[in-house]
Amino acid sequence: MSRFAIVTDSACDLPRALVEKYDLHVVPLHVGYEGVDYADGEDIDINRFCDILEDVREHDKDLPVTSQPTPGDFLTVYRGLAAAGVREILSVHLAGALSGTLEGARMAARALAAEFPDVAVTVYDSCSATVGEGAMVLEAAVVAQQGGTVDEAVARMDALRRGHKIYFVPDNLDNLVKGGRASKFQGLATSLLDIKIVVSLSETGAIEVVHKCRGLKAAATYLARQLARDAEELGSLAYYKLYLKAPHALDELSRAVDRMVERGALEGSRFLTLGTIGPVIATHVGLGAMGLMRFPLECHSEALGDLSPYLTPHFE
Repeated sequence: MSRFAIVTDSACDLPRALVEKYDLHVVPLHVGYEGVDYADGEDIDINRFCDILEDVREHDKDLPVTSQPTPGDFLTVYRGLAAAGVREILSVHLAGALSGTLEGARMAARALAAEFPDVAVTVYDSCSATVGEGAMVLEAAVVAQQGGTVDEAVARMDALRRGHKIYFVPDNLDNLVKGGRASKFQGLATSLLDIKIVVSLSETGAIEVVHKCRGLKAAATYLARQLARDAEELGSLAYYKLYLKAPHALDELSRAVDRMVERGALEGSRFLTLGTIGPVIATHVGLGAMGLMRFPLECHSEALGDLSPYLTPHFE
């Protein structure tokens, strides 16, 4: 029996089946588009969001606007758990460098303490997003399911947070330009020259450019070689492939990674599953993005079993 409850936000991009399996409590971020507000994972899924991004691209419209949950949204969930008899809550969230979601959870935790002084809420900054955040939530969920403590769960998440890295290759810079994270000149230059940029999340979770190359194949090769370099430095890795409605990009990435496997550069490492990029990050990297997320294999709990039936995305 779990000794604590786990709360997270929808930026973790965990599918409903895993949320239900581990009794997770997910507070949605919101996406606003053309005057309509959608609760991520409740009113809109990734397929519908891809339709919105296609509409934006085709008609050169403004990007959807993402917004964080309010402190009241978190407080409602915390209160419900406290009223049900839960005395410890672990709340794991999107990087504070990317969103105010984390601070909203902290404010709610302080408010709950005034109402339920016997309930402890630990708010945790994943310093990550999408499947990076989700992987930490899953590690904590295994600890909870096995009757472990919040401190044990935090220790497992700390190890994964230190050792994980996410790399994305946007199809182009259109969304980053519209979102103010790249200049129009950069967007025009990369489009004309077929320059692909590789972005990553820093140690605090901020988006940063780590490499530039020409063409999709070169970008996929860079990601695969980086994965091999990381394995040489860190030892055996667990890794996810990521994509957003980009089968051609995924094919290039898979071929590049397969070449590293054939050369023995990833010996002992394990491909876990395909994952998709949810609305929060997808708003910035856009349709056609691909990427990798990796972390030391020792940080992956065998108790999670086969993740591929859960995380593999199915685009319409």
